[in-house]
Amino acid sequence: MSIRRRVAAGALTGAVLAGGVAFTTTPAAAAGCKTYSKTYYLSEAKVSTRIGQITTRVQICENSKGKITSSRAWSENSTTAPAKLLGWNLDYNKPYQSSKSSKIVKWAATGRAQTCLAGKIPVCSYAEDFKVTATYYSSRFVGPTPVPRGKVNFKPACTNKHCKLKFNKNK
Repeated sequence: MSIRRRVAAGALTGAVLAGGVAFTTTPAAAAGCKTYSKTYYLSEAKVSTRIGQITTRVQICENSKGKITSSRAWSENSTTAPAKLLGWNLDYNKPYQSSKSSKIVKWAATGRAQTCLAGKIPVCSYAEDFKVTATYYSSRFVGPTPVPRGKVNFKPACTNKHCKLKFNKNK
């Protein structure tokens, strides 16, 4: 093998290794990601039957300086079998990012619980609309916060006058 080929092969190997090292150290620079989750068991104020459950999960990534580098959220829901028999339907939409900065990120997801009687023309009750917000304050956030820094504050709330839902944390 000629000297030029050896030099070229050495340079190529060095570039590949340097690129590989740079690529593998990039995620390490992002100090880490944590996933937070909260499940609520919904019931109607007037009925003791559990309607279903909704779960919101938020993943937050921070660098070593406490700056939020990325975040994502997803949701799950299910309606219980007894509630389905009574005509309940529980919908929970995909979370959306409502605001973001390097120190705070907020996610929100909306949902609706409603009963419908089956028939040729379904007759439905007023919808009980709700929203769950998830707010994360960076571990280096300066100022008062409703939860410790570096934790997600989940908050469910009804969003219309017909909503009488209870958001229970325990099964």
